[in-house]
Amino acid sequence: MSTEWGVLFHLDAVRFDAWGRALIADRLAARRMQGLLTEADAIACRSGCGAPLSCDTALILREELTGVGPDLLINNADFATIIRKRKAVGAEEAVIVFSLYRRYPVTQESLEWA
Repeated sequence: MSTEWGVLFHLDAVRFDAWGRALIADRLAARRMQGLLTEADAIACRSGCGAPLSCDTALILREELTGVGPDLLINNADFATIIRKRKAVGAEEAVIVFSLYRRYPVTQESLEWA
């Protein structure tokens, strides 16, 4: 099973609140992101590697997603930067690939094996 999943964002349905956080009104993209975080504790993405964009990364924790009415608020400055840069070059859509991460508890016993 793949641990990387692409999410298509229609950038005209993504805006920013007064604090610069991304608000996703694209319901399919919002559901997809929420779905990924039901399976993982965090998702990471890398975007824009190659001209004309620099390479940006974001690690988004489950706690950083909040439903605001029908929209999804993503309280992650790195993700907002990725979206801003895509919009700045005139992109109408962006497929961002996310990797899933899970937390594993660290115990004293696991540290002793090192």
